[in-house]
Amino acid sequence: MAASWSWTAISRVSLLASGSLAGAFTATAWRSRERQQFIEAGEYCELNGQFYQIMGHAWDHFRRDFCVVYRPLFNCQAKQDLYEAHVLATSHFEHFDQFRRVGYHELDLAAKGLALPGPFWKDSSWGYPAWTSPVAGAGQANTVQESFLAQALTVRTPTACG
Repeated sequence: MAASWSWTAISRVSLLASGSLAGAFTATAWRSRERQQFIEAGEYCELNGQFYQIMGHAWDHFRRDFCVVYRPLFNCQAKQDLYEAHVLATSHFEHFDQFRRVGYHELDLAAKGLALPGPFWKDSSWGYPAWTSPVAGAGQANTVQESFLAQALTVRTPTACG
């Protein structure tokens, strides 16, 4: 009687452990697939053979305009007279007219390894669209921003690339 009871207990524990392992494996596989789907659904673009991931749009208080927030999908070191080393950047929408939109499947392996799953913000009370769109009459602001850029390029700071 004692021997049959111990085998019953052992088989129940084995069944419980096997079920727990199967459940944990299934949950992990499901979450991994879900994460991969979020990565593949991201917005990507290419310029001169380099890939970028668009993170979203943000309000630029200095320029008093919206801008695109993006990240290079490569190690972006400083370039003399152009920019500092960075992992995130912002730019105006017109700059992105030069970029070619690409799908996740077009990224190279290194870029795929650096892509992040989105979405990158959450606000359940937000009532406006998630993405901004161009508005009419922005020409005056663009003119002022271009003249400021010309002046700003002449100023040097004590940073890695000047």
